[in-house]
Amino acid sequence: MTRIHIPTFGLVLTLTTGIFAMVATAQQPGGVVPASQSVAVPQQPTDRGGQLLADARASFTRVKDYMGTLVKEDRVGGQLQPEQYITLRVRQQPYSVYLKWTGPKQFEGQEAMYVAGRNENKLKAKGTGFAGIVGYVSLDPMDPRALKQSRHPITDTGIGHLIETLARGHEMDRRAPASQVQVAYRDFMFQQKQCAGMETVHRVNTGQFYCYRTVVYFDKQTKLPVRFEAYDWPVAGGPAGGEKLECYSYIDLKFNVGLTDAAFGL
Repeated sequence: MTRIHIPTFGLVLTLTTGIFAMVATAQQPGGVVPASQSVAVPQQPTDRGGQLLADARASFTRVKDYMGTLVKEDRVGGQLQPEQYITLRVRQQPYSVYLKWTGPKQFEGQEAMYVAGRNENKLKAKGTGFAGIVGYVSLDPMDPRALKQSRHPITDTGIGHLIETLARGHEMDRRAPASQVQVAYRDFMFQQKQCAGMETVHRVNTGQFYCYRTVVYFDKQTKLPVRFEAYDWPVAGGPAGGEKLECYSYIDLKFNVGLTDAAFGL
């Protein structure tokens, strides 16, 4: 079993609206706390976000598989679902995902697994209660039953997909007029790990952006993104930073553990 150890680097806050401070004090898994050395400074012309993503991509090329815990919140049908704790296993080749819910109580024991090219590219899932008695069923990843509690299909699970999604979004942001996009950087502690945080705020709703605001935390040791938050466009009477659309945290990660087919129900 191998762990990725990579030299660290620092980033600082560049946004002065106070939104970042609100995110930092939220009650989250393990706590998100601003690093004491963070200092507000004017934004520099260099593309720090691009460098963070390039470093993440380079680091992830060394990852064959990993396991840990996924903590997620999704707003589905206008309602923010309860925070869910999920045992996670991911293998890169062939792309394979195993999920088992450990909380909250109503989801305990629920399972989902997917292996690219197997089972007609369908996922296998087992529910709880009466649905669990039925056993495993095969579903298309985009089947409404598979998306009942999630904004994204199981095929979007994992750090690799997150990196590429962030990279596409960052490139779109980079090409947008400077008046439409504001980016901020600040150091944080998350799950007792030093992280470089990047927050992107879209000032204008042109219809091309996924959401109003995103916040990403990159583990300074591995350089990989370990937390992603997305917020909807603010509305009158709502939170200034927008209502939470989704939040995904990857914690207690172990890399290159040698996961075999058996880890994915094969």
